This record gives sequence, C-alpha cells and structure tokens, in this order.
Amino acid sequence: MQPMSSRRSGLAAVLGALLVAVTTTGCLGAVDRADFEHDLRSRGGGLVSALPAAAFDTLRRRLDTAELHASVVLLTAPESGTMSFSVPAGSPQVGRFFDENRSLLTQDSAVHLRLRVPARPDQQDDYTFANGALHGPKPVHVSAFEDPDSEMFDVRDVSGLLRLEEVLDAALAQAAIENGSVTSVLVHRVGPDPMMTVDVTSPRTTVLVRFDRAGTYLGKSRT
Repeated sequence: MQPMSSRRSGLAAVLGALLVAVTTTGCLGAVDRADFEHDLRSRGGGLVSALPAAAFDTLRRRLDTAELHASVVLLTAPESGTMSFSVPAGSPQVGRFFDENRSLLTQDSAVHLRLRVPARPDQQDDYTFANGALHGPKPVHVSAFEDPDSEMFDVRDVSGLLRLEEVLDAALAQAAIENGSVTSVLVHRVGPDPMMTVDVTSPRTTVLVRFDRAGTYLGKSRT
C-alpha cells in the first residue's frame, strides 16, 4: 500500500497542469487566472464526479463485489480535515463516524467511507480513497445497540454523485454567502432514503445545503 502522500491522482495531475498553464499564460481560454483559481477553490478544489466514481470502482475490485453498502460517504476538499464537521439531525451513524475519525486531513481531495463487509454483514470497515490510492480497511466496532440495516444504503442509488459538479454549483448558489467555498459533501441516510449534504463555508459562516439522492435541492440551514 502506498503512503497517502506518495503520489498524486490523475485528477490532481490534470488540475496541476491546468494551473501551470494559467500561471504561464495568465489565462485559460477566455478565463482569467484569478477567476479560474477562485472557481476551483469554491467548488472544493477537486471535488468532481470522477472522484467518488474512482473510489467505488477501486473498492469493487478490492472487495470483488458489485454492491457497496455504506452508512457514510464523505467527500472532503484539500486541507478540510482540520475543520469541524456538522452532524445532521437524525443521523447517529454520522456522529459515530466523526467521533471515531477525529482527523480526516488529506493533502488532496478524498473520499472517506464506512462500508458493510460484503461477506460479513454484521461487520463494518472504514476506507479512505485519496491520491488515486485506497487506504484501509480499518475495522469498526459495531455496538449491539446499533441498527445498521436502518443506516445502510447502496452507493449506486445516489445518482447525484454522477453529476457532482452541478450539485456543487447549486449548493454555492443556494448558500449565497460571500467568499463561500465547498469543504465537504456528506452522503448519509435519513429515514428510508440517502441524501446529500453540502457544507459551504466562508470565514464568517457555514451553510448546509441539502439535496436528495438524485441531486435535487431540498433546503438549507445556517450553522
């Protein structure tokens, strides 16, 4: 297993090449360098649909299964692991995940997952996908008082992740805060269906923007 900082993902390399092009030319097509860098940061600095897709594909190959059942899928922007994450109401599995993973800091954008072990549905493992590499499994202590069946969802049901860029643009527009940027995207189950919560943060405030599993806007709240 490669160290998390040993190599960059293909996505990071592409973004790096674009930044070099902007640095040397001052523009990217008709996009000003400052505008390009601002847009890149505001959208999470690499949180694109290709990121969770690569994570899921890697896990399917590793676990030799087409089905991935998760209680938490968390996408984090670079360096966002030092921030405190908000726990949505009615999602105790998210609170447990954050309590047991105090530091989620990675150098690049990453996907953190808590998955049910395919061959042992009574067991769960944590994984992190970053820099094109999969890290884990990290065994999870599952209490007899927990109800995993009420918390798990099939990641294939969250079609909003397939158009993540559109969802993040909508989150920024709905948050409508000055100098706001996306720091994380949380996928979790509330009731029978999974939902997506996008954390848009500025130096002054944080807005949680909620979407259903297909990426349709549901509402927002300020923390």
